Amino acid sequence: MGGPDAGRTTARMLRVSTLALCLEAGVALAVLMTVGLSMEPEPGEDTMGGGMYVLALPFVSVFVVLAAFAVSAVLVLPVLLLGEGLGRRFGGGPVRWQLSLAGLAGALLAPLAGVWGWVLGWTVLAVAALLTRPAKQGYFVSLLLWGTLAVVSVFMVGGIVLLAQD
Repeated sequence: MGGPDAGRTTARMLRVSTLALCLEAGVALAVLMTVGLSMEPEPGEDTMGGGMYVLALPFVSVFVVLAAFAVSAVLVLPVLLLGEGLGRRFGGGPVRWQLSLAGLAGALLAPLAGVWGWVLGWTVLAVAALLTRPAKQGYFVSLLLWGTLAVVSVFMVGGIVLLAQD
């Protein structure tokens, strides 16, 4: 099983971090849908276009994957690799450096989205970097299965919460 190509490569890390970001987007979508459906529409608000969002979801998902790939290449991989390099150079463990660098990269959103944007950016980058660290052969499928289970579980809990409110 452990052949010469069983280790962590940049291509594997890029695929895994893209998958991690897509799974995070799925969880965020589930939470936002649950919150959005739990609120009552304003009087006179048009609610007939909701089905169009469901029809557009497969087309929008292509752009989500492309955006996740770009964020992986530009932010997650540099945070991961630079954190490991700083951990080797200055000590203190690579995870500490990676979380610090994710916080710095998340600060790029602070001027645009305020403190909550910074916290959200830090969380998204930190989770993606931590899930990408063990990107060896076979890890992608494992993350895909467990991550899909997590996203489906969040959707189910959201549905149960919505049913319990009625």
